[in-house]
Amino acid sequence: MPDKAADKIDADSHSLSLGKNKPMAAISYVLPFCLYLLPAMLEPSDSQSATYMLICTLKGLLATGALILFRKSYPKFSTRGFGLAVAGGIVGFGIWIGLVYAQSAVPVIHNAIISVQGTRAGFNPFVDGSPTPLQIAFTAVRLVELAIVVPLVEEIFWRGFLSRYLISDDFEKVPEGVFTTTSFLVVSLMFAAVHPEVFGAFVWGSLVNLIYIRTMNIWACVLTHSVTNAILGVFVLTNKAWYLW
Repeated sequence: MPDKAADKIDADSHSLSLGKNKPMAAISYVLPFCLYLLPAMLEPSDSQSATYMLICTLKGLLATGALILFRKSYPKFSTRGFGLAVAGGIVGFGIWIGLVYAQSAVPVIHNAIISVQGTRAGFNPFVDGSPTPLQIAFTAVRLVELAIVVPLVEEIFWRGFLSRYLISDDFEKVPEGVFTTTSFLVVSLMFAAVHPEVFGAFVWGSLVNLIYIRTMNIWACVLTHSVTNAILGVFVLTNKAWYLW
C-alpha cells in the first residue's frame, strides 16, 4: 500500500505549486471537456455534411487550445505505469468491442439504450466510393481527436478532476489514484452514461480506474485511453465499422 503521509506531502506540494485559486483549478480540468462535449450537441445528424466536419474539427481545436492554455495546472508528466497502461489499453479494446457486440445481440436492451443515448454519427469517408481530399483530411482529424485529444480531455476530467472532487472539493489535495467506493462507482457510471456503448464503457471505465489506483498516475490513464482508441480507429477503418466513431 502507498505511504499515506508521503502521499499527503506530495499532494500538498503539488497543490501549492498550482496556486490556491480552487475555482480556477477546477476550470482548468473541466473547461477542455466542456469545449469538446458541448459543440457536439450542435452537430447535424448527417455526418457527411460540411457542417458536421466543421463543428467536429472546431471542438477538437477548442479543447486542444484549452489543454495548452492550462497545461501547467495538471499533474507533472510521468511515465510511471506506462507498461501496464499499454497492456490495459489493448485489453480494454477487447473488452469494449466484446461488450458492444454483446449489447447489440440483445435487441430489447440495445434498442432501449439507443432510444435514450442515440447513436454515433458514423462518418464514412467511402460513402460515395473513393474519398475526396476533404474526406481524407477529416478522417485524419477524426483519428487525431480519437487517439490524442479525447484521451487527454476525458482522463483529465473524469479521473484527474471528478474522481478526486467527489472526495474533496479541494480536489488537488487528494492524491492521484485515490478512490472511495462512491467515487469509483460514480465515475464509472457517469462515464458509461455519456457513451452509447453503455456496458462496454462501464467495464472499460472501471478498468481505467483500477489502473489509476495501481499507477497513481493520470498520464498512465491517458495512455491507456489513447491505446484503446487508436486500436479502435484502426478497427473502424479496416472493418468499416463506422457506427463505432
